[in-house]
Amino acid sequence: MEWAWSGWLSPFEPPLAAWLLGPSLLLALGLLWLYRVLFAPLHLVRRLHDVGYVPEPGTERRQTANQVRWRRKRGDLPPVYPNGWYRLLGSRQLPAAAVKNVTVFGEQLAVYRGDDGRAYAVDAYCPHLGANLAVGGRVIGDCIECPFHGWQFRGHDGKCTVIPYAERVPDFARVRSWPLCEVNGALYVWFHCDRQEPGWSVPVQNEIQSGEWVFRGDTEHLINCHIQEIPENAADVAHLTHLHSPAILSGTDLRNTRCRRWGFMRHDWKVQWSEEPVPDRHCSRMLVNHTMHILGWRCPLLDLHVVARQVSPTQDISHPRPRLIQRVPATLVAPACIWSYPFTRLPVS
Repeated sequence: MEWAWSGWLSPFEPPLAAWLLGPSLLLALGLLWLYRVLFAPLHLVRRLHDVGYVPEPGTERRQTANQVRWRRKRGDLPPVYPNGWYRLLGSRQLPAAAVKNVTVFGEQLAVYRGDDGRAYAVDAYCPHLGANLAVGGRVIGDCIECPFHGWQFRGHDGKCTVIPYAERVPDFARVRSWPLCEVNGALYVWFHCDRQEPGWSVPVQNEIQSGEWVFRGDTEHLINCHIQEIPENAADVAHLTHLHSPAILSGTDLRNTRCRRWGFMRHDWKVQWSEEPVPDRHCSRMLVNHTMHILGWRCPLLDLHVVARQVSPTQDISHPRPRLIQRVPATLVAPACIWSYPFTRLPVS
């Protein structure tokens, strides 16, 4: 049997080349993993049943999550969706002439970017025969064209401007247009149960607008709750000391988080809420100071000081400032500093 070697393996004898091939592949895989950790933006999605459910033996997590939903007692519910600005997409997710189908506050929206660079949001279903404008619809100027009959609707007011086979367009031919703004690298749509116009604006985060903070990835957690419970959980400072003091290594199963084996490690929290001054009285600010103790010794490098702003019913912007890395925003943005990348990629549960 004869061996034929080419390329960079040609100077080596066949046995030696075979030994070099394995470590070389491992090195290449290691470099690829390191590149993804340090440079590639993170996108992590946790499904509804991934976190927070402990299945009984022989039962799947998905089945346990569904059983909890069925057994949950519902009392007097607050309004289904609070009034305010809702985040739809990141600006980077909507390039020029793109159309996206977005489900938000119980509605189906067609979100698109016109040829003028401006983003628009309209009801997804054509008022003519109900075709979905976001499925096959084309962007023409500042209008979106229905894929079924070619009707064209203006983005800023929803008025139909073109019906290819009609000499005139009736005034009632229109689709609902939603107030939309683009700020802080994201698209927001305004919802009000009585269809009132926006009563306040999404505050500008100067670090994002100036490019000092840039996108480094996101995590998405699907959970079973009313939308109001999310900001209420953040405002519930009393639960931090009781629920989040045990070591992070103890996991998410609450039956085991307080067992003695993890007693050597403890998280300490100090939290303070305050409202912001005019014109941002609709926003609130939370200051969080965290320290970690291991065997009774405080670890200064793991100190964490967070400034979190609740800027809308569905959006807050947090700025963790650990001692190890001084500026690491943890939600939608992160500073353009290579050494912060591994920290911004950690999922937040």
